[in-house]
Amino acid sequence: MAINLATKFASKTSDLVKAKAKTSKIVNDDWDFDGVNAIKVYTLTDPTVGNYSPVAASNRYGTPAEVQDTIQTWTFTRDRSFSSVMDALNEQDTVGVRQPAKYVAQAVKNVMVPEIDAYRLAALVTAGGVPRSTTLLAAAATTSANAYTNFLTLNAAITDGEGYEDGRVAIVTQGYYNFLKLASGFTLASDKAYSDLRSGTVGNVDGVDVVVCPSSRMPANTDLIITHPKVMAAPEKLKDVVIHKNAPGFNGHLIEYRHRYDAFVDTTKLNCLAIHKTA
Repeated sequence: MAINLATKFASKTSDLVKAKAKTSKIVNDDWDFDGVNAIKVYTLTDPTVGNYSPVAASNRYGTPAEVQDTIQTWTFTRDRSFSSVMDALNEQDTVGVRQPAKYVAQAVKNVMVPEIDAYRLAALVTAGGVPRSTTLLAAAATTSANAYTNFLTLNAAITDGEGYEDGRVAIVTQGYYNFLKLASGFTLASDKAYSDLRSGTVGNVDGVDVVVCPSSRMPANTDLIITHPKVMAAPEKLKDVVIHKNAPGFNGHLIEYRHRYDAFVDTTKLNCLAIHKTA
């Protein structure tokens, strides 16, 4: 005689495991998009400096010239949403695992956070092809023999380009991080010498905080990005969740989510951006 062991569905769900946001340290929210879909960012051009002339009859400082400017226009394009239904019958007969608020939190963690990270990083790499930024095209695959040197090369390029000296952050893949850990110049976040430990930072190289990012969120053929928060603005205009109970045509919960966000690279600060591409 066979013995059939009883089974049941657990009364809680097993969430997909996803890493937290990895780009929060490399963006800023300095710009005000309240009430508008786009803003214009002005940058004043530098003057031409010459020699003072103490014997000139006039204009001893030089010929006066009107201060010029350049304009960047940043327009919102990302308007993301989803709509899900939890029928009352399914809510009743699945031992309480269908809970609208928890489902929204799961969706944000597992879907929206990775999407936003990937979008921001892709915008940085796209901007990396513009003059004043630095892109190092690797002649060979990243290894323990060249990872640390390539990092120093890119960081030096930012310094030579007169980029921000303090506050730089590197986003690296797990593979790149593994190679960095083998270098004597790498300082682990757990090291007592590294007193500036912050959430998400795994270490420091050449004065640059290092954050590890899943490869799935990094642009293709990219394993290292060194940047500064001032390079990218990442405004979020709307993050709205509406949970309807017994909405017309539905018995149960109708869950509607909308998220407006975008990422804009300030082209006047590309001297603070350096990228390592593997191909």
